[in-house]
Amino acid sequence: MLTMETDLKKLVDQYGVMISSISHRMIRNKDLAKEAAQEAWYEIFKSLHSFKGNSELSTWIYTIAKRTILRYSKDEKVWTMMELKDFRALPDIEYLGDEENKKEWIKEQCDCCLTALSHCLNNDARLIFIFRETIGLSYKQISEIMEMKEDNIRQISSRSLRKISSFMNDTCPLYNPEGTCKCRICKQVLSINLDKEYSSVRKMVRLVNLFQKFEKELPRKNYWEKFLNQLVTN
Repeated sequence: MLTMETDLKKLVDQYGVMISSISHRMIRNKDLAKEAAQEAWYEIFKSLHSFKGNSELSTWIYTIAKRTILRYSKDEKVWTMMELKDFRALPDIEYLGDEENKKEWIKEQCDCCLTALSHCLNNDARLIFIFRETIGLSYKQISEIMEMKEDNIRQISSRSLRKISSFMNDTCPLYNPEGTCKCRICKQVLSINLDKEYSSVRKMVRLVNLFQKFEKELPRKNYWEKFLNQLVTN
């Protein structure tokens, strides 16, 4: 059994960033993503007393997060590959800030692009992709969270990875500098040799390394902190 004051901080330290990452990747609107992450924590805190240890704690937490974030993301647009190509064909995005902050700005734009790209998947497939490739959960655990057969999880995960990797290979200068490079910030990326910084990622081949690198370098805001403090003090 979990106790409130001693364990809330521990749970948030262990799972907070990951829940924010899930919400961030599932929902393009930042304010709505923040609201979804906070609501997920509200549901987790409210249900702490009901956790009896019949599953792994992480499975229980991610199952609640899944239900909450899927509810918030139900109206997210699923992009066709043609729509993604049209988006990439829009005019280049220009950087108007100072040189000192240019690299971080470019990384943030690339991160937004990764989120947009994952929207070529429907909500369930995108969530499975995040659980597997960003969080690194096993197929078995994802099947428990998603309440789907493990074979189905494997198939969906494999198809999703192939779909996103194929598009990235043709258009992203970070993933493949020899590709057609239709990215809207391609000129900005190449201007600071950001592709060289990510050369080790390409050697690892898997798209997962690119997603995980951005998760580490652009830590999610602590969406839950203010909310947690209110719970503990009330």
